[in-house]
Amino acid sequence: MLTSAAVTVGAITVLAAVGLTIDTSRPAAPDITPLAEYSPEPPPATTPPPPSTDPTASEQAPEPPVDPGAAHIEPATIPDGPLGIPGIALDAYHRATDRLNAERPACEMDWTVLAGIGQVESNQGRGLFDVHGNTIGRILGPRLDGSLPGTAVITDTDGGRFDGDPDFDRAVGPVQFIPSTWATLGRDGNDDGVADPNNIYDGALSAATLLCNQGGSMADPAARTRAILAYNNSLAYVANVNAWAHGYAVNAFPLPSDLPEIHRPEPTVEPPRPPEHCPEGWEGEPTAAPEPAEPGEPAPPVPGCTEITPTPTTPSPTTEVPSTAPTPTESSPAAVPAPAPAPPVIPGLPVIELPCIPPFCVPPRPA
Repeated sequence: MLTSAAVTVGAITVLAAVGLTIDTSRPAAPDITPLAEYSPEPPPATTPPPPSTDPTASEQAPEPPVDPGAAHIEPATIPDGPLGIPGIALDAYHRATDRLNAERPACEMDWTVLAGIGQVESNQGRGLFDVHGNTIGRILGPRLDGSLPGTAVITDTDGGRFDGDPDFDRAVGPVQFIPSTWATLGRDGNDDGVADPNNIYDGALSAATLLCNQGGSMADPAARTRAILAYNNSLAYVANVNAWAHGYAVNAFPLPSDLPEIHRPEPTVEPPRPPEHCPEGWEGEPTAAPEPAEPGEPAPPVPGCTEITPTPTTPSPTTEVPSTAPTPTESSPAAVPAPAPAPPVIPGLPVIELPCIPPFCVPPRPA
């Protein structure tokens, strides 16, 4: 079984894939009237009363202890759940399920459905929660300003109280609620008097409420699909949530084939701008950028530009300047090289004349 540390290691990769960002600043306190107050310190110890002498006292059943609320639970004391789900998140899903099934028995909420949503939306809040169930750092979806294709334009509805953006809304928290939706469905799941989408207890109860509002039972596949589609209108999203829900139920990771890729907004690709002028030797007005050239091939022509054809020119007549160099004629004899000097004569030695063997001797002059 994995631990919450294992869940934390892969959190950044999952957030990048789904387009989420992390804001580590602490959110401003919501402007909501508290419903209840609590003290984080344990109550002071009191001295136990002396034994009662009333014989009927032993027959009275002791009163059940008052649940101080999920906000008092230390995450370190809650063991991790199936597939390494953080203990505090598992506790939040169970509490939300029990509460919804008490309010609406016909809904038959299952905690694994909520866990599947938490896994797909934020990888279980990256496994980082404080002792009250608040995410350590806000988990924010893309800015809903219409800059990404396929996303809606939702101007600010919460004054930046939850998402930190005073101009446009962003999905917030471990189960990714848009502030405008949270204003209608947000609930206080840990009884601290504040409904905060950054809190896993509040988010789990609100997500369960949204699903049960669609009608039907979560045990009915058709009703369950309809409810999850209301959360995210994507059949691939439904398949991912159901695959993780089944995995948590049987403590086995889903197969890759059971996790189809969920549609992501395509990045905006701007076409290259046309050049301001045609290249040298071309005329016209560029209308578009040229196609990229193949390796080793010349650049293709620029649309809207026409190559300039050079006009042929007639060469102007020129006056030949007579050359001062002497021109050899047939009647003039060719230059004859000077005869080689005779070898020196050494006195006392006979002179031996060898016959001339061309081309090793100078030919005689013509008569």
